[in-house]
Amino acid sequence: MKIPKEFEGLSKRELIRIILALREEFKKCIEELEKRLLAYENAHTPPSQQRKYPNREKTNNKVGAPNGHKGITRQTPEPNRFEELKLDVCPDCNRQLGRPRSIEKKIIEDLPEPQPLIITQFTILHYFCNYCNAEVIPSHPGLPDEGIFGPNLQAQIALMKYEDRLPYRKIAKTLNRQYGLQLTPATILDITRRVADKLQSVYEAIKEEVKKSEQVVADETGLKVQGKTFWLWAFVSLKSVLFLIRKSRGQSPIREALGNYDGKLTCDGWTSYTKVVKLIQRCWAHLLREAKWYAEKYEEQARVVHEGLCKLFKQIKGSLDKPREFRDKLYKNCIIKMQFFIASCKVHKELRKFAEKLENGLEYWFTCLLHPEIEMTTNKTERALREPVVQRKISSLWNEEGIRIKETIISILATWNLRGLNTYSMLRQTLSS
Repeated sequence: MKIPKEFEGLSKRELIRIILALREEFKKCIEELEKRLLAYENAHTPPSQQRKYPNREKTNNKVGAPNGHKGITRQTPEPNRFEELKLDVCPDCNRQLGRPRSIEKKIIEDLPEPQPLIITQFTILHYFCNYCNAEVIPSHPGLPDEGIFGPNLQAQIALMKYEDRLPYRKIAKTLNRQYGLQLTPATILDITRRVADKLQSVYEAIKEEVKKSEQVVADETGLKVQGKTFWLWAFVSLKSVLFLIRKSRGQSPIREALGNYDGKLTCDGWTSYTKVVKLIQRCWAHLLREAKWYAEKYEEQARVVHEGLCKLFKQIKGSLDKPREFRDKLYKNCIIKMQFFIASCKVHKELRKFAEKLENGLEYWFTCLLHPEIEMTTNKTERALREPVVQRKISSLWNEEGIRIKETIISILATWNLRGLNTYSMLRQTLSS
């Protein structure tokens, strides 16, 4: 092995000193890299964002459905147009053909021919009422409050942006190609603003519905506005979904969404929730995910605690339909078991932070036993946030107006989806009202 020139002529003591210095430098680099890695892989990282995936075990199973599996065939639609294909003479020899030997029927589905734009000229007659002493103007469902684009086009643009996740540039390109419009990205943005203005009263009604609901599931996630961190809040009741985009992660967005709330709230361990709402159920999905992370990293006692919490979760979940007396006794037993887990975690240095989390939420882990109608996890809001989280990777927000447009439209679309309504029909109906 060739010795580098910078090490030639050095004594053994000097070489050892250099090696030790390099060792300390490498150690600091490794610690720095581990800290940076924790931003992506930690106890609070959801499974969808984890970067390490277990290797799949190879099986000898054949590709495809197992034997005996009942296939699902797409239903053939009823035809609304009929064509008969027949020949009188042979196309090869031009001789007369007789009766057909057999008849075959084949149903084909296709898009209609591109339709021309509906361009309507409204002649609006203005009147003056001598009794009311006011001007009276007739209205029409196809006549928008602002601009020259009708409700059908506005609804289509809003859905392409907030359901199909298309950027303004691609929305303009698609509509220009299909209908011969001459739209620009700036026009598309302004149309979404008009839609948000028209839907503002519906958005305010959703706010009131959430405040009056008996139970709500809440969660929040980060969102960039002009490169600065804002927070996207989600509040999901039985029939409504409310999104708020605010700079604060404190109490003010919660108070704005819930007011003086006296219902039941399911949330994670963020302290702002406990300062606003009294009756809280802490999310077990967050708890078990964090317990699993500790079990994989430290094993031994952490694994015992994780297994114990999993058993406790199953026991609680299976007891929510039991009589009140049974659930009251189970509530006391669960408190005792959780205190045991806390004490066992405090003994180990690596688990003390987890013990602190268990202890701080001790009165909130088992609220569902006293109120079985409440959700044990925040899975509802996780599902509601999934769409905006995907959208934040595609496009960003740049001002307060963009925030208002986004939170208004996505709240209403998510609420209609939760209620099982057709979003396009509802948008057309609302914009035409």
